[in-house]
Amino acid sequence: MAQAEREMANAYTVVFGGLDYLGPGDSTTTGTIAERFRAEMPSSSRVADLGCGVGASALVLAQRLPMARVLAVDSHAPFIVRLETAANAAGVGSSISAVVGDMANPPSLDGVMGGFDLIWSESAIYSIGRINAFTHWRPLLKPNGWLIFSDLVWQCEPSKRSGKASAFWKKEYPDITTPDAIVGQLTAAGFCPLDPLSTGRQPWANYYEPLRDRLSLLANRQNRSQALIDLLGELEQEIDVYDCAENEVALSFFLARRDTIPE
Repeated sequence: MAQAEREMANAYTVVFGGLDYLGPGDSTTTGTIAERFRAEMPSSSRVADLGCGVGASALVLAQRLPMARVLAVDSHAPFIVRLETAANAAGVGSSISAVVGDMANPPSLDGVMGGFDLIWSESAIYSIGRINAFTHWRPLLKPNGWLIFSDLVWQCEPSKRSGKASAFWKKEYPDITTPDAIVGQLTAAGFCPLDPLSTGRQPWANYYEPLRDRLSLLANRQNRSQALIDLLGELEQEIDVYDCAENEVALSFFLARRDTIPE
């Protein structure tokens, strides 16, 4: 790993190391959606939580789908360590295989590549791009397997978007689009999507309110690296944009079956 990458990884650990959410999310919402599919999941389901962060969703999936084996993948090793500790404390350590890896090309689960009944990803698909994710993840699903992910979307027409929000998200997340456009992308990629589910404001509060407190604390920290200074600035700007234009964007869940045509 290059020096710049190490410094940025360290900065992420400093900021997010003690937080429960690394992006908008809500365990109640995760549990509600998982419960919706519990009855139709095979008794020994194979589940992948890709871009799992510190494991908020992986823990819920293991608890709501008690007969499942959950592969939890994230590229940041300190987050995986936290997840392993939390899983053991919650009594689901034997159900979760937490691995440092590439969410676009996840490792095997119990020696088997792919064959998942469910691929789950919360507030992480942006990091590899939706189309790229669909291309890599579809072959990993069994026919009729489920892909469920959350993503940031526009919830107003272009003419109603503020210049501040448009400029920020165009720079930070060029792939941001509307729910209907994502449904179209899923269909084109070989999935059969359901109607998207809007999550409301709670996932944002779960993420931004503790993050505000963390940024305030770190503002007075001595000997901050340039990577940490840059990261703090980016996060402060993101929160400011949200405060000014919270009604312009939303977090939506997308639920889609893989088509039944085997690879």
